Amino acid sequence: MAADTAYGNTTGSSTSETSQAGSIQAGSSKAQSSEAIAELPLHVVTATRTEAAVEDTGRSIAVVDTEKLAELQSASVAQTLAGEANIEISNGPRASSQGVAIRGLSGSRVLQTIDGARQNVSAGHRGSFFIDPELLSSVEVVRGAASSLWGSAAIGGVVAMNTRSVEELLDEGDNFGAYLKQGFETNGDAMRSSGGVYGRGGSLDWLLSGSYRDSDDIDIGGGEALAHSASRSDNALARLGWALSDGQRLELSARSSDISELVPSNPAVAQSRSVPLVRRSTEDSNLNLKYRLAPEQRDWLDLTAQLYQNQSRYQEHRVSRNQFDDTDYDTLGLSVVNKSDFGQSPIGALTLLLGADGYRDRIQTVRDANGQPGQRPDNIDGETQVFGVFSSASLSFAENWVAEAGVRYDSYDNESNNLDRSASDNALSPSFGLIWQAEPWLTLSGRYDEAFRAPSVEEMYSSGSHYCIPPIPGFLPRGLCNQFQVNENLRPEQAKNKELKADLQFSNLAGDDELLLSASVFRNDIDDFIVQRVTDPLMGIPGLEQYTRWDNVTAARLTGFELEGSYRYGATLFGFSYGETRGKDKLDGSYIEGMPANKLKLDLSRAIMDGDMKLGSRYLYVAIQDEVPAGHSVGSYDDYGLWDLYLSWQPQAGTLSGTRVDFAIENVGDEQYRRAWQTLYEPGRNFKLSLGYRF
Repeated sequence: MAADTAYGNTTGSSTSETSQAGSIQAGSSKAQSSEAIAELPLHVVTATRTEAAVEDTGRSIAVVDTEKLAELQSASVAQTLAGEANIEISNGPRASSQGVAIRGLSGSRVLQTIDGARQNVSAGHRGSFFIDPELLSSVEVVRGAASSLWGSAAIGGVVAMNTRSVEELLDEGDNFGAYLKQGFETNGDAMRSSGGVYGRGGSLDWLLSGSYRDSDDIDIGGGEALAHSASRSDNALARLGWALSDGQRLELSARSSDISELVPSNPAVAQSRSVPLVRRSTEDSNLNLKYRLAPEQRDWLDLTAQLYQNQSRYQEHRVSRNQFDDTDYDTLGLSVVNKSDFGQSPIGALTLLLGADGYRDRIQTVRDANGQPGQRPDNIDGETQVFGVFSSASLSFAENWVAEAGVRYDSYDNESNNLDRSASDNALSPSFGLIWQAEPWLTLSGRYDEAFRAPSVEEMYSSGSHYCIPPIPGFLPRGLCNQFQVNENLRPEQAKNKELKADLQFSNLAGDDELLLSASVFRNDIDDFIVQRVTDPLMGIPGLEQYTRWDNVTAARLTGFELEGSYRYGATLFGFSYGETRGKDKLDGSYIEGMPANKLKLDLSRAIMDGDMKLGSRYLYVAIQDEVPAGHSVGSYDDYGLWDLYLSWQPQAGTLSGTRVDFAIENVGDEQYRRAWQTLYEPGRNFKLSLGYRF
């Protein structure tokens, strides 16, 4: 049976038990003069393409670990991150369509990965986070530009999801285990089921797990139902690992997701004449083959090679017109990364990361024009090919200083097979960092990172009709159809991010206590924003625009900061975070759309019953957002406060060992609220209960 850590004494797992141990050692070493007991979460992350303690990266990183995932009982990956500083849910309250916005940037400006494999789906109004949080061991978020490591799309940051593993679930000496979990939510009468079996024998280990969720329409604050928000989904995960020899491992994993729902074609808004209902089936699958070579006594060789394929398909039945649309995405990717630790040299300890990766994205669409000849978008048949090489070096010198430098070169080609057009470009993404351990309890760092996002095939080569206005007798006898215009001269979006960060760590301030603080301040200058514009109104009349195309239009400056901390006194834990982002047009100083409202989160919990039970309360305050562009349809978005209560019980010994119960009341006050820039109001009061057993 897996030994779960008692509440109030967690190390905050993020990747594996080995990583946990490294994290504790890394955190404790910085407070060794005060004999810290590492009971607050000190996470080791892999979103930086190598295992590293968060405080050693010089980057602003948020981690939702296994314990927090269990407490939250979230329906989507976006919901697991909703309380983190400068991270916001985008695209409305329907879990299947939700995305993540980091420091005001969302959609294809945020890269997502699962077990190191890129997820490149760019789905417009549709969702692109498919995996159920029940299958995850952690979610890591790098806030800020990261193209020097990951290439295109990491302008806003990276959301790295790590699935459950045998190493995480089994204790040393155990060879078999299983778990079952059943959950229920009152809002939407949602049922959640998950389970898995796993084991190891000889040089092999394996895992099979899955989940199922079925929800009716959700209720917004005040009790009104949100029409057409019901959803059903199932997920599956299989992993097979083979230890070929000491320091050599091969692993194959397969993952699938299937979501069925009847929703507006744009799930972020309500159904209307221009937003028809679609019966949507979303299928996503992944194959991931990973090889690692890290022999002992060869610190210069720690190589990981990865080959993966993602396939995503949206099948949509436009109910009112009996039209059937298909959208297929296919990604084939390969990456090779090696980390070399050269130890001490005359100038200091040097660590070198070298890597190369490439991928091919293929998109094919079918747009059914039944009953609307010439009034639908044309089909798309295109592909993007990207190849990149990168290097990152870290040099420890002068005892308390670490200098980092990295650079990545990417070349990409976009091809439209149906239009017989193509375009090519390249990008260079440098980064520099300096980390100074000024005191055993204080680490200061500064970074400069450049990033880019390459335009997609859809943005460059969409054609046909975007939408049509029906005939108006005496004025528009034939109606009006807005037409897509091809723009193969789109330039990549480019970002230059500057960041300063301070990490503080104390212990024994007032007895058995610990304090962790982290503060980051940033400025991200982004040029050549790609936006969709409708232009050239007929006779100058607004609403009768004749064309749509994607253009490079905005030069933006995003500034802000994050302040996060945790304080433990005995068995009592207090956590807080605050995030603020401002966005302005660099040319005229006007506000730009999409910036999150200021957000404060407070979380107070206490472990009782010898650590078997934890009682907690969270409060989230989101300030008014009135920094909107002139002429925006909404003058300001109201502030709101959300209060949650939660309880977790997990006996560590006795006949009930292996049992876990999680109970929560979200939005206790049934607050009616909506997030800034969103159209729909969010869910009201919700009671959640999960019962799990592991053996």
